[in-house]
Amino acid sequence: MSANRVIDPRAAEKRRSLLITFAAVMALVVIAAGVIIWAVNRGDSGSGGTAVPTTGVTTDNAIRISAAPAGSTPPVVITVTEDFQCPACKSFEELMGPTLNGFTDNPKVAVDYVTINMLDSMSSTEYSTRAANASMCVAEKTGKDGDFATWMKFHNALFVSQPAEGGAGLSDSQIISIAKESGVEGIDSCIKNVEYRNWIDDTSAKAMSQPGFEGTPSVRINGDVVQLSTPDDLQAKVDAILEGAK
Repeated sequence: MSANRVIDPRAAEKRRSLLITFAAVMALVVIAAGVIIWAVNRGDSGSGGTAVPTTGVTTDNAIRISAAPAGSTPPVVITVTEDFQCPACKSFEELMGPTLNGFTDNPKVAVDYVTINMLDSMSSTEYSTRAANASMCVAEKTGKDGDFATWMKFHNALFVSQPAEGGAGLSDSQIISIAKESGVEGIDSCIKNVEYRNWIDDTSAKAMSQPGFEGTPSVRINGDVVQLSTPDDLQAKVDAILEGAK
């Protein structure tokens, strides 16, 4: 008797079809799992990510620090575009921060801060987005009367605690702790759900598409990009504009 077994081609084809179907199903499962993991990491649950600030942000989505009357535009508007993950921005704040802060009591000068997420790829948890979102959570909680002193304290604290590039960045719990140390409570869910994600994305896209934008930090005075080397340089530029406005 022959030991050779006759293979039914129809059965073989059926098995092949089943294997193909199984492989396709498993591929869909892997894709679906990846989408779910991505969504969880993005914080997109419920209304997360869709909030829009109701505080007095400018038309450029900036937090304005100024003693000028509400609704008015002072002769000098300094716009600082920053990323909380940006080492050069931290250095800029260390060098220029005191001079910028000195303008806050001058009703003829406004300092606008635009925080963006340009460096999300430099962390494994989109730290730039999470930090910028947290800053808006603080602004929304504490700046409804136009006083952004608490926001400024949180802003400065984030740069002091800036994580190294290439890591996970500060955790949500660490950011919440910094907020509490800055005097802000009750924003845990806003931070964890990244409530202002879409708004941060829109703000970042607008800022990075402006003519002359080359990276962070970026400084404009009355809309014009300026290069600053020292605090005295910044002061001189502001003084010149104020002198010309007399």
